[in-house]
Amino acid sequence: MKEDKSFDSDEMMDELSSRLEDMLEDMIEDAVTCAVQDAIPEAFVESLSDFEFVLKDGTIVRPKQHMKVFSPDKAKLLICYGGLRVDGSSLMIQTRISSWENIAYYPSREEAIEALKKVKHAMESDVSIFEL
Repeated sequence: MKEDKSFDSDEMMDELSSRLEDMLEDMIEDAVTCAVQDAIPEAFVESLSDFEFVLKDGTIVRPKQHMKVFSPDKAKLLICYGGLRVDGSSLMIQTRISSWENIAYYPSREEAIEALKKVKHAMESDVSIFEL
C-alpha cells in the first residue's frame, strides 16, 4: 500500500478542534437561550404574584394566595402553585410555574393518589396550610 505524503495530522487536528468548538458553542448557545426563554416569563409572573391594585370601578385585584403543604415527615413546607401529580409512588407538588418537587414517597402508587386527593380537597376548601 502506498503512503499518502499529503496527509497532515496537525491540519486534521486543527480542523477537528475547530469543528468541536463550533459544536460546543452551538450547544451552549441553545442551552442559554432555552434557560432565558423559560426564566423570563416565570420571573415576570412570579413578580406579579405579590402585586395588588384597584381598578377604576373600585374593584380590588389581589393575587391568589397559594396553599402551603407540610410533608408527612415534617421536613418540608412547600408552596403549591396548584399543580399536583403522582410520579410512581411519589407525590409531586408544583412549587413554581415550571418547577415540581417531591414532597413525599409512599409505599404504593394508590397511597400517593389518595394523598393527592386529600391535598386537592384542601385546595378546593381554601385551606392555607395543609399537613399530609
